[in-house]
Amino acid sequence: MALPIKKIKKYNFYPSLRARACRVWIAKFNGQPSSFNCIFVDNQGGVIQALAKTRDLPTFAAIIIEGNHYEIKGFYIYENRAVNTVVVHDVVIDLKSNTKIAGIEAITPYIPRCYFNFIDYAHILTKSKGSRILTDVLGRLKALQPLKQVMVRGQTLENKREFMFENIRGEELRITLWGDNARDFDELALHNLPSPIIIAFAGFRVTEFKGKPNLNSTVVSLWYFNPDMPECLAYKHFFAQLPVEIQQLPSSSNVVFSIEEQIKENRRTIHEILYMNPYEHKHLRFTCQALIVDFDFPNGWWYPSCPKCNKKLNGGENNYTCMDHDAITSLPVPWFRLECIITDGEDVTNFLLFGKTAENVFGSSAHHYVYDKKFIDPSVIPLAMTAKLNKNMIFQLRFGAFRSTTNICEIIITNIFDNTTNKSIHPLETPTTKVKSSTTSKTSTLLSSMKQVLIAPSTP
Repeated sequence: MALPIKKIKKYNFYPSLRARACRVWIAKFNGQPSSFNCIFVDNQGGVIQALAKTRDLPTFAAIIIEGNHYEIKGFYIYENRAVNTVVVHDVVIDLKSNTKIAGIEAITPYIPRCYFNFIDYAHILTKSKGSRILTDVLGRLKALQPLKQVMVRGQTLENKREFMFENIRGEELRITLWGDNARDFDELALHNLPSPIIIAFAGFRVTEFKGKPNLNSTVVSLWYFNPDMPECLAYKHFFAQLPVEIQQLPSSSNVVFSIEEQIKENRRTIHEILYMNPYEHKHLRFTCQALIVDFDFPNGWWYPSCPKCNKKLNGGENNYTCMDHDAITSLPVPWFRLECIITDGEDVTNFLLFGKTAENVFGSSAHHYVYDKKFIDPSVIPLAMTAKLNKNMIFQLRFGAFRSTTNICEIIITNIFDNTTNKSIHPLETPTTKVKSSTTSKTSTLLSSMKQVLIAPSTP
């Protein structure tokens, strides 16, 4: 008798499994294929994910075809510790080069061609928000927005495409494709489909915006046009009696502006910024003309980050771990993070500079400074970085998170432009000293006599 998927346990080796491949996808990272994935379903209702790493991806992509039935022989199981998962099973089949896959005749009782775990629109927020199990939905395409590039968190450009879904009860649901998913969606294929167009979206993360659910794509997201299933037939029958013209969604509010527009966007003085409510302006991008008079980095100007996600690593030099990717086997990636003490000639505050934005500002990566230039001590800042001090610049900013230790909201630098105006800024009166390597004074300009103005938390 075939092994039931529901009885598969972690940390075991299994000789054989017979199932249908009901979903197949290739996950991408930065536009490049990173893993082969599929969902196997058996005739007892068991569901499990299988994954092959990059080196074995071409082999299994050629063998496993969605919808076909297979016998899998000689496979190991590992614990499913992914932040998001597509099925309710605590293990994943490890597809390796010595795993044997053979096509077989259709299994009985019948296994449906596609596997979905559809969530009713009315229960998406209560059942799916915050859940590590990703969400599948079915609906009629009511409106769409063409592919656009938008500024994400005021820091990086990303491709985006939005859809408005509708169910039989007339309830609407917004769905957003990002990055590779947005680029891969074939909008031209929609013109060749009969109306109404019913789409099944699978593997989406649920977020909430203004009290309503929004589905965002992930690396495992897929979509199926007019899938052959009973649920789809019900939609076809209902909407066949109604006008079903697809509408055009308005453009996003964060579409890319020209450099000139970005420089002038929502200009504020430091005084005005300090009186802004971070809760009310959470998604607002604004600018400020000012200059950096000092750097503040009591914990160092760089930190060791995970090579996969750039989050700060825990543990010591020989035992680095990432909260999302466990033990790190390769060298950590040095990642910029330092406070900039800013003045506009009238007030003073701190702006946070980190990551790719800092790389653009300093013209080099932290990796280059640490490994190539040998600035290994994070308490000693390279002299080349201090060349940015006392330069008249335009800062593009956004609000970040409240720090748990100080309850102060971060003001994050998302870009810095050279000031092309004739307006000059004069630093407040400050003493000057030589560059030091202590953690209390590290650059050529000190602000010990200046009063720092901090953002107090506002009541939401």
